[in-house]
Amino acid sequence: MKGLWVGLGVVGVIVLVLLFVGGSYVSAKNTLVQKNEDVDSAYSEVNVQQQRRMDLIPNLVASVKGYVGEESTVLTNIANARAAVMGASDRASSIKAQSQLDVAVSPLLRLQEAYPNLKSSEQFIRLTDELAGTENRIAVARQRYNIALKDYDVYVQQFPNSIWAGMAGFHYRDEYYKGNPENGAAPRVDFSK
Repeated sequence: MKGLWVGLGVVGVIVLVLLFVGGSYVSAKNTLVQKNEDVDSAYSEVNVQQQRRMDLIPNLVASVKGYVGEESTVLTNIANARAAVMGASDRASSIKAQSQLDVAVSPLLRLQEAYPNLKSSEQFIRLTDELAGTENRIAVARQRYNIALKDYDVYVQQFPNSIWAGMAGFHYRDEYYKGNPENGAAPRVDFSK
């Protein structure tokens, strides 16, 4: 009779361990699904803001063309960068193309310093204000995306979640928006002129 109780006790412990492990897996998988959806949602918001910028750029370029004929390289660079964004096939190439567009747009905004008539154009002023606002929205959306992605990546790499993540097909994702590497160099300021 004592052997029967010992056997039932062992079976009970095994069942409890299996329930604990199964519960841990289900809980971790549900959290992984939620965090993965948070990352996708944050990336979608970045795309919405970037699409707004993509829609503004042709209008801004058109308003500048009337004033600035000789600055065609700036306008060509913007057109090429915009085409690269439109042709991006996956998230990583889209992030890279958007970074190139960031670099291409900045000289356009500096043109107003060289062309005072352009600076006084109402349409140009309105479009640059909208573009500046959109750039701020993009920056905020990218920051939120990076935070959501970091939260997901940390969760995927923590123990025991790393075991469950591997079993469920969730992996580390290195799809962060990074700053322009050229911005790492300190600007040279010369007050002698």
